Amino acid sequence: MVGAFAVCSGLLCGTAADFWGDHVEPILRDHCVECHSQTKAKSGLDLTTFQLALRGGDRGAGFVPGKPEDSQLYLVLRPGADPHMPPKRQLSDEQIALVKTGIEKAGADRAGEITPSPAPVTSTAPTRTPVWVPPADLAPPAVIDRFLELGWKERRVRPAKVADDATFVRRAYLDLLGRIPTLAEAGAFLSRTDRDRRTALVDTLLVHPDHARHLREVFDYVLMGRAAKRFEEQRQAQGWFDFLEAGFRTNRPWDAVVRDLIVARPQHPADRGLIQFLYERQNNPQAMAEALAPVVFGVQIKCAQCHDHMVAREIKQAHYWGMVAAFNRTKNVDAESGPGLAESAIGGFVSFANLKKESQPARLLFFNGRSVEEAWPADGEKESDAPEKYRVPPPTEKQKPKAPAEPKFSRREALADAVTRDNPLLARAMVNRVWAMLLGRGMVHPVDLMDSKHAPSHPDLLDWLAHDFERSGYDVRRLIRNVVLSRAYQLDSRPAGKVAPADEAFARALDKPVTAEQLYRSLLSATANPVTADGKVAGLTEEELRKAFVRQFPDLFVPDYNATLQQAMFLANSPLLEALVTSRDGNLSARLAALPDDPQRVKVAFHAVFGRAPDREELKTSLAYLKAHPGNGGRKQLLWALLTSAEFQVNH
Repeated sequence: MVGAFAVCSGLLCGTAADFWGDHVEPILRDHCVECHSQTKAKSGLDLTTFQLALRGGDRGAGFVPGKPEDSQLYLVLRPGADPHMPPKRQLSDEQIALVKTGIEKAGADRAGEITPSPAPVTSTAPTRTPVWVPPADLAPPAVIDRFLELGWKERRVRPAKVADDATFVRRAYLDLLGRIPTLAEAGAFLSRTDRDRRTALVDTLLVHPDHARHLREVFDYVLMGRAAKRFEEQRQAQGWFDFLEAGFRTNRPWDAVVRDLIVARPQHPADRGLIQFLYERQNNPQAMAEALAPVVFGVQIKCAQCHDHMVAREIKQAHYWGMVAAFNRTKNVDAESGPGLAESAIGGFVSFANLKKESQPARLLFFNGRSVEEAWPADGEKESDAPEKYRVPPPTEKQKPKAPAEPKFSRREALADAVTRDNPLLARAMVNRVWAMLLGRGMVHPVDLMDSKHAPSHPDLLDWLAHDFERSGYDVRRLIRNVVLSRAYQLDSRPAGKVAPADEAFARALDKPVTAEQLYRSLLSATANPVTADGKVAGLTEEELRKAFVRQFPDLFVPDYNATLQQAMFLANSPLLEALVTSRDGNLSARLAALPDDPQRVKVAFHAVFGRAPDREELKTSLAYLKAHPGNGGRKQLLWALLTSAEFQVNH
């Protein structure tokens, strides 16, 4: 974590900081920051964050932790104060009391341990004294579990029991292959009795071809977002999907993948798709910078375009324009070697203005504190381009270039060096993203807001995992394996007590909405419709199914998931679903019809769809329905109801 609370004690991060953010900051924001913010800091005082309020202004510290009667911030709010703030209105007694309590809590929680000004993180080594230091020989899954156990103890929560094998196999297939297991796959696992069966399953799934495909689908969304038809076809044609999938299949180091995306100069024909990350942004350096920041820093920088971030003050306007500058010599070209990203050796020297209309040069300065020195032309000096400034020069005339221009000094290469070498935020961002993918939310939530206003739920664990990921050589497969084999990942979704613990405690498995790709592939697995010679399933191409579900279920990693009416209508009425549940060629519907009685039909249907047996009430209700609706129509409707149920749409 970067910024105000980067080195605070664990107690403060959980109490005083929360109280200040929840109760004091809204008061100051509504009544004070109009005059006391970065853009209009009267008396040198900025009250937009706890840290800046503590630092104070021209009259000294804003407040003394634990001592409201000695704190200017509190004294000027009281009735009759001279000077009195806010000058034209009086805060209510309740509001003044909340400010007083916030100052008192800051003292009780040792606010003096906080550094007086935020600074960029320069190491993944813990930024605070950890509550526990793992032994060097302890297996990573056990380290994860120990850190979480300490968190459970601090929060006074009991973890859920470990999930049974039927739940685990369904969860693992969904998370690692992007679909539920078939009846045969689940049966093979459930028949095993050896102690290492879960480890063996995970190791098998991690090298399964579907694993690389699943990660490709997830990270296509993370890196590019859902594409309109034109761009999706372009991604396919230019080899973007192939590039991503090959990287996960060969377990290419994540820092190398990210570097390739920034430099955008494929060295081999098989890697030509890597250009798409920048190429699709269509010569827009701001779009390029905004897309890259969450990947390499874990933060959104959009809000720093016009001013320093008003909430996460460590994100500066200079950081935004520094990243933009790294891309503003880049241009899409159609060369003889194929589409690519040309880069000029000159130009791109621009300035930006803050809200005070103060102009500053956009230098190569980045959020992690790294900068790149670059000589600027003097005022009025005109730059001249020349072939000797390039490794691959641009064409001298208006003709199709043989290859994209490549300067000897490349801003993109300089940025790539700055964010993939000695940049611990790259590891933290990826660890948090993978944790969210597997456990339902990140330790920092939302996943792309890893700033000073969004403290991690388990800072020591995040520190350790990021450092371990970095030391492993950015081994994505190893990271996923360690998390999936932890006890935390394998907990049941049912809480241990009557009241479920907070999601950020990770004391039970969180219900994770499945993605569009997981949903339609799970439908294919459950219904067991065979693929015909022309590549169709139930008369449909897989691409037809995929596109239909992507249109209805487009989102991943949403902070708060809510199903829509359109999704419900689609699941209830789509002819695609009807095609899958219609009896044909030995599929699940045909198999149910061949069974001798309804009790067996219900049990097989539940195992195929949910991976479990029906409970007593479910069996009773299902049998009553089949009795009232005998024949193929009733069986089809029962199966349709199971496949469109809430349980089928979550990984739990």
